[in-house]
Amino acid sequence: MEMAADQHQAPGDENIDSVFYRDGASNSFAMRLLKTARRNMFNLFIEQMRPSPQTTVLDIGVSDDENEGANFLEKSYPWPGKVTCAGIGTGEQVKARYPSATFRQIVPNEPLPFADKSFDIATSNAVLEHVGGVRERKRFILEHLRVGRSVFITVPNRWFPVEHHTGLPLLHYSPSAFRALLGKSSMEYWTKPENLDFLSRDLIRREWPGAKAPRVWMTGIRLGPFSSNIAIVAGDHTQT
Repeated sequence: MEMAADQHQAPGDENIDSVFYRDGASNSFAMRLLKTARRNMFNLFIEQMRPSPQTTVLDIGVSDDENEGANFLEKSYPWPGKVTCAGIGTGEQVKARYPSATFRQIVPNEPLPFADKSFDIATSNAVLEHVGGVRERKRFILEHLRVGRSVFITVPNRWFPVEHHTGLPLLHYSPSAFRALLGKSSMEYWTKPENLDFLSRDLIRREWPGAKAPRVWMTGIRLGPFSSNIAIVAGDHTQT
């Protein structure tokens, strides 16, 4: 589960996913917070999805930039041979670091190359906010629901006081100010809505395209409605 499904590579970044860790997680304190949040999200994944040694998992949007905070599902999942990693990069680092897992390259905003209900769980982390606008988000969620019998999606919460990708406090509470003030800075990449949109629990519920409403949790760094992340669960998530 990783922040790596954006088709727009920042200029000068040789690794297609390096931009996701360039600003917000560029110091040791930020990385510690990131690891704590992702450990809590992984624990929620295990608690809610109840995987067994037979459960097949598709992780959509794995990162080609292998670091302490990346690919936390692959780092922690007890049955790596049951994980298929899907990413827009070549997957060289993923294949080298997690040889038991399977890697498939995917194309942004195109159907996933898997048959309907071919996985017990389809999951992604910090990808939904990068796929584009409302139409693209709905299409991305529907692909989870198509290929997975159950779905676990996590995204950054826009009401967490620190913006995840830049490390800046509070400015993102006003998206227009965020984009205007950073538009000519080294963080200009994040001002484009096609690269980053700000998602809340209410927005996710309003936009949800599935036939049945999902279950939604605040997770990550837990601060009630200001928690760092949102988790969305849908489908038959009682794996045995």
